[in-house]
Amino acid sequence: MINRTFWRSYSLAIISIGINLTVVYTLLVPDVGNRGVADFKFPAQIPVKEGITKSQTSMSKINSAIANTSSLNTEKQEEVIKARQQYQYIHHRREINLEISYLVGTRGDIGAYLQNYTAVDEEVIKQKSIKQLPGIGYHALFNDQNQTYLTSCISPRSPSNVTQKQFSQNRYQYDLQWQIGLDWLRGNASIRDRRCLWVLLSTTNMEGDSQAAEQALETIWQDIYPWLLKNFPPLTNSLRVS
Repeated sequence: MINRTFWRSYSLAIISIGINLTVVYTLLVPDVGNRGVADFKFPAQIPVKEGITKSQTSMSKINSAIANTSSLNTEKQEEVIKARQQYQYIHHRREINLEISYLVGTRGDIGAYLQNYTAVDEEVIKQKSIKQLPGIGYHALFNDQNQTYLTSCISPRSPSNVTQKQFSQNRYQYDLQWQIGLDWLRGNASIRDRRCLWVLLSTTNMEGDSQAAEQALETIWQDIYPWLLKNFPPLTNSLRVS
């Protein structure tokens, strides 16, 4: 009984000291853990596996589902799109467009992204289907006119998500760790990392075969996801991806 009381008091003392040191350090270094997110530039190409080729089509000729970069940020929201890039691939003679937006201060709600940043009808957005892939996470599929879309949000420390609820649950599960707390004190991490790589894949729905279009998009999605997760934009300029 004495040993149990001793170790409980000892643990509480250690926790108290840690909290006090954190408070003191925060007062001495006001900017700790709150440094601005570094700028980021997407690479010219994202590697893809055999059987998927990179199209040589000029980026200026690719139809974008997202508004131009200057209109992506709205005054009503705290989220900011730091960078955006378009890519095009060919899979079994099918052209597939890939648009990636790097969002900061977001809540990971794909439905809100589609409503705020694209011309997709609200009713179409509501009808999207959500699927889960082992080892990757969630993604949404929907059809608009003659186009089939796949979209998802990639976070730096958790599986992909579609809804704000999934995003928040991932933050609690994957962000609240001791190592992240230490990185936060060094200014190299956020306690709750509200960043997202918003992926929007699209392809023409040829001859009304939406199932084939969805399968093609999921093939690209499963191929690029591991690379994007591994090479997620660094929080600060001092961090570098491999």
